[in-house]
Amino acid sequence: MKILLGLLCFLSAVVLCSVLHVASNVFIPLVIAWFILQMLRPVIKIAKTLRFNAWWSVALVFAVLTIIGLAGFKFLAAQFAEFSHVLDAYSDKLLEWIMHVMEILGISQDTLKSFNLTGMLRDNIRSISSMVVTFASKFVMTFVFLMFMLVEAPYLDEKIDKAFGKNSQRVKKILSTISEQVSQYLSALTLISFATGVCAWLVLTVLDVRLAAGWGVLTFLLNFIPTVGSIIATFPPVIMAIIQFSPGFFTPLLVLVSLTAIQVTIGNIITPKVMGDKLGVSPVVILLSLLLWGTIWGIPGALLSTPIISIIKIICENIPVMHPIAILIGSGESVRKIPEVKAPEVVETMKKKLAETAKKVHLGKKKK
Repeated sequence: MKILLGLLCFLSAVVLCSVLHVASNVFIPLVIAWFILQMLRPVIKIAKTLRFNAWWSVALVFAVLTIIGLAGFKFLAAQFAEFSHVLDAYSDKLLEWIMHVMEILGISQDTLKSFNLTGMLRDNIRSISSMVVTFASKFVMTFVFLMFMLVEAPYLDEKIDKAFGKNSQRVKKILSTISEQVSQYLSALTLISFATGVCAWLVLTVLDVRLAAGWGVLTFLLNFIPTVGSIIATFPPVIMAIIQFSPGFFTPLLVLVSLTAIQVTIGNIITPKVMGDKLGVSPVVILLSLLLWGTIWGIPGALLSTPIISIIKIICENIPVMHPIAILIGSGESVRKIPEVKAPEVVETMKKKLAETAKKVHLGKKKK
């Protein structure tokens, strides 16, 4: 029986992952809208303090998002224009550097002759353009979801009371814990990522590396991906420095050492002090979640993987039967904070509930 139950759970998980992957165009904007809602809780609190109604709150939030969005698109347009100038100026050096690396790797001369860097870059630019169009369509859908979430937010408590009855307080507690913890995590991570991006931009500007602002923003965005993102963010500016300052290696080496020092300092010293153990999730579980959600939803899944596994842990902590799952996915420090739940107590509680249900059914039959 247990084997069949395990197989059923496994198949259900596979089907759920398949549905999430196939319907990603719907689920990704919905989930991103919910996370944006958590990040904008301070703005919503300001709206409540000013006694705005639901639609005025929506207008305030959308004004903030519109300003951020316009500034972001303006910055991207400027970076694409600068990238085209950099490509024209350093395309020959980039080709020579790639050829040199390929020769070191022992790649044949025929492959080197057929190598077309300009064509590859143009194809990549086209694919990036299509990605921007796709992102823009999902961005509009995210805005729509966010608008309806903001409008429905004032009625959420009343809906929970009527839907869950006696269990409404527990459901409210779970939702409140999820919202508070995710909001704190995203706020702290945004602040840390911003500090990392600014430090990278300052270092690259001082060292006179081209596209310094773009690499700073890339560092900021990739820092949201745990562990892997900070490593990936170091390579593009180092490659840019190698191409720009070749044949010298002092500046590229200085760029590599400086960016690595920034990542290590912020990641290992500042981040633990600012964030502490807010999520309380095992690093191994975070990595597995990154791989899983990255496979299902791509880059958005990788960015959302850590908050999603945190939500799963919070839900498991508040449901006694699922406490073992919360303990298994938790970190060493968080395990001590989870109250111990004895199996006999859970069994006794379930027996009492079954007995009460049986009595109600028996009384109902007698009345008939």
